[in-house]
Amino acid sequence: MEHDGANHIGLLVLDFAGVCTPALAELSTGDPSGPIPIRDDIWTLIEAAKDQQVTVAILSNEISTDWELSHDLFSAADHVIACSDNQIFKPDRRAFQRCLLLADRSAAETVVVDDEVDNVTVATSLGMQAVLFDTNDPARSVAAIRELIGT
Repeated sequence: MEHDGANHIGLLVLDFAGVCTPALAELSTGDPSGPIPIRDDIWTLIEAAKDQQVTVAILSNEISTDWELSHDLFSAADHVIACSDNQIFKPDRRAFQRCLLLADRSAAETVVVDDEVDNVTVATSLGMQAVLFDTNDPARSVAAIRELIGT
């Protein structure tokens, strides 16, 4: 694939719990058996990424492949990677490398977004750009992601 510039982003990898959804600490009320809430900004971020021809992957230690059909967010992503299906969990570098293989992208054109420092550290050690998602200031984190993907 041809790219316009050195900073072209072709793959956006989003963590599920804490990034796509509010972190447990943020959920003080609500029905625990109800639908999983998704941050409003994440919906618009995914749409903006797709408008830029960026592949979107959700990489999570918490989800199961059984969930893939249960939420609209999973169908909005190009790839949903449940680490539990092969027992290779983040921050194992192979979890991130799996995203690259599935999306047929290089580390240099990938942005990983996670709320865990260890996961961000491993992603950057592989040559990926990364955003440590701040659950206390999600809007600032989303703005940083949008800047990286050029939206």
